[in-house]
Amino acid sequence: MSPQEKTSLKKLLASRSRIGVRLTLSMGVIISITVFILFYSIYKNEEKQHAEQIHAQAEALLSEMTLTREWIASYNGVWTKNPGDYYLAGQDGFYQKSPAMVTKELSDLSADKRDYSFHITSLMLTNPENAPDNFEHDALVQFETDVEPITTIDRNGTEPVYRLMIPLEVKESCLECHTEQGYQVGDIRGGLSVMIPISEMDASLANSRRMLTFSAIGIVSIVMIVLYLMVHRTIISPVGKLKEVAIAVSDGNYNTRSSLETGDELEVFGKTLNQMVGNLKKSQQSLQQGIKQRTQELDTISEIAFIISKAGSLDDVLAEALSKVLSISKATGGIVHLFEENNTRIVASEGLSSNITSCFQEIYRIAEVPTEKSVLVRDIEKGVCKTIFPEQECKYEEGCQALATGYIRLASVLLKSRSRSLGTMILFSKEKESFSPESMQLFKSIGNQLGVAIENEKYHQHIEEIAVLEERARISRELHDSLAQTLGWLSIKTEMLEEDLQLGKIEESKTEMKSIRRVTRDACYDVRESIDGLRTRPTGDLALTAAAWIAEFRQRSGLRTEFHTNEEKILLAPRIETELFRILQEALTNIRKHANAESVDINLDKKGNFIKLNIKDDGQGFNYNLEQDKKHFGLRIMRERAEKLGGSLHVKSEIKQGTRITAILPLRPTLSN
Repeated sequence: MSPQEKTSLKKLLASRSRIGVRLTLSMGVIISITVFILFYSIYKNEEKQHAEQIHAQAEALLSEMTLTREWIASYNGVWTKNPGDYYLAGQDGFYQKSPAMVTKELSDLSADKRDYSFHITSLMLTNPENAPDNFEHDALVQFETDVEPITTIDRNGTEPVYRLMIPLEVKESCLECHTEQGYQVGDIRGGLSVMIPISEMDASLANSRRMLTFSAIGIVSIVMIVLYLMVHRTIISPVGKLKEVAIAVSDGNYNTRSSLETGDELEVFGKTLNQMVGNLKKSQQSLQQGIKQRTQELDTISEIAFIISKAGSLDDVLAEALSKVLSISKATGGIVHLFEENNTRIVASEGLSSNITSCFQEIYRIAEVPTEKSVLVRDIEKGVCKTIFPEQECKYEEGCQALATGYIRLASVLLKSRSRSLGTMILFSKEKESFSPESMQLFKSIGNQLGVAIENEKYHQHIEEIAVLEERARISRELHDSLAQTLGWLSIKTEMLEEDLQLGKIEESKTEMKSIRRVTRDACYDVRESIDGLRTRPTGDLALTAAAWIAEFRQRSGLRTEFHTNEEKILLAPRIETELFRILQEALTNIRKHANAESVDINLDKKGNFIKLNIKDDGQGFNYNLEQDKKHFGLRIMRERAEKLGGSLHVKSEIKQGTRITAILPLRPTLSN
């Protein structure tokens, strides 16, 4: 584990170290919410009970006042000796008072001596002092459609009061005083309200609220303290010990162990953690061993690649590779042989007797080599040859049996490239535990590397053979087109010259001699041109190579030849440079021989991933079509050169309009066959 990862792990464990606090707070929140809901319900219930008590008291007061009014109305009022503030009539020292007047005086009296008061009012007033306030006015309006009592709590004054108002119906006894107002029995004449102070109720509720709040806080605090102590003992302390083990493991100490004995799931977790740390220690040791082995294998593969990259014969490369494989494996001997067309050939052996080498050489000539698996490991029981070819008779059976007593295991590694088996490397070991699955994978990789090396060697040989054949074909074509035809023509002309001399035709003989000298000079030019073409090799800069050859062509042919390029230096793959240069040579040779031209314009341009060669002359031209390629051997050869590398050749020509040849090739070859 890297230092950054260890630091991150420690920070993570530190951020989780307050699990007890978080757990206590979480449970405390749940308990607090529960206590709050419970105490809130108690408070609301108490508030409801106080409201019901006040309402019952208000109803009782109004009921008493209503009964009093009805009693007074049944006697058509009361007569008193004290006139008071209001009375209906006076007679003989007595004064008549109506129920409304009695109600007002009782209200004033209760307000002075008690904490509540009454008020009688109506929308159709007989006494302006009984005018309704806003609450009473709204209630009177509602009584016209609904006669249910109306309550409210008024906190607008100096002291909050509870108000209850009931409608007053017209009775028979009421008509004696209120007939003139048009009332009938059952009509709502007005309303009677009572106002009861509720300051004591508010104070009682506030005190109850404070007591409930303090009680809730005390209960929750005690529960959270007790809960934290229990959590710390049963969870936090064991988890802290487990955390110490985790931190020690993160620091690379795989010998630390948990010693929890809680008798619960945490103890099981501690034991499981101990097993995990033990397994982690084994895994780390195995991983380190695997890394060491993989590193050794990578080094081996790298050294094999280095061996392959060194210049040298294929046999030397395979012999050095075999020696390297024997040095890094538990094998004590080995042999490498290659599959050829109708035979096999041992190219390297080490640590084996000449008898066993000869045995393998002989048996491989007559037996079919198994090529199903890339690496095949077997125990040697009847002999080394019999282990691989159980159906074949061994000419050196005694030697094979003798080897069987020394060697225990055998590994056969196919040398493959693109699913083609090109040979085998056979390794012998005297240890029973040799050739593990990991080493078999290494052998497979080495076999593939060596297979590619063999394939490349064969490919380069094939390319060299093709290059030689192509060059021979080109030379034969040039000799056929130039020197062979010229020699044939000279043979005919010398015979004619001999006849003319015998006949004494001196003038005709002079003409023939001039013609023979001209053709001979042209033949010498063709031979010189062919020799120069053979000596010219890729320089890595086509512009430089082409410019030098064109300058020599201009001097020998006498044609006005212009060369242009958009690059000072054109770097191409060697084969592209060679083929494009051959196309240039072929085109200029055809112009010199057949075009009867006076000037040639050559352009060599690099565009993107392609190189473009354009050759234009002002000669006599010809009617060109695709069938001309079959008739003109040179055109066909130029087209084949371009197309086999993934390029193209275009020819445009008309009579007396000259000829234009354009070759386009990729900067890197793309073989079409």
